[in-house]
Amino acid sequence: MCLMKTQLTTSQRLAGYAVFIWSIVYMFPHLYWAFGGKLGLSILKPSISEIPQWELINWIASAILTAAGLLGIVLIYFWNSKLLKGLLLTITWAGCSVAASHGIYGIIHRLLQIAGMIEVESGPFNVGEHAYVLWDLLLFEPWFLIEGILFAVLGWCSFKKPTNRAIWLILCTLGVIIGIVTGLLGVRFA
Repeated sequence: MCLMKTQLTTSQRLAGYAVFIWSIVYMFPHLYWAFGGKLGLSILKPSISEIPQWELINWIASAILTAAGLLGIVLIYFWNSKLLKGLLLTITWAGCSVAASHGIYGIIHRLLQIAGMIEVESGPFNVGEHAYVLWDLLLFEPWFLIEGILFAVLGWCSFKKPTNRAIWLILCTLGVIIGIVTGLLGVRFA
């Protein structure tokens, strides 16, 4: 089962704060773009910032990232609440599954584009024309993968018994596999 009414461990606290910091740091550029900021748009796919919903998308991303960060804090302070713990761990599992599968799928997809095995939207990869593919590969997709790993660690730290930790890791792995399969089927959640 979950940890009994014992003292919060250092690893639980560190994992919660890591999720908070990692999420909030990534929220700031989205919040900036939501307010209409233009700095940093050159690293994105050129047409993405021109869509009419660009600011709304960034407001939604800011809200989701803030909620993800707060999840890390909430698990620190309410980890002994039987009522909340199941719900919080389910949300943590979903965050792990979506973020990690998005990162893995995205990294592989971008590598295949750079290698010429998959075309970029406008044709074969060209570093001058498709620099956003490199930024996506080196910055955005790894962020998703690390976020997913941090969620997995946060959930893992919420259990004391090795059996429950193993079950948690199995569930996270299955969630990531389902996320990758849906990505291959053309459905991406982020």
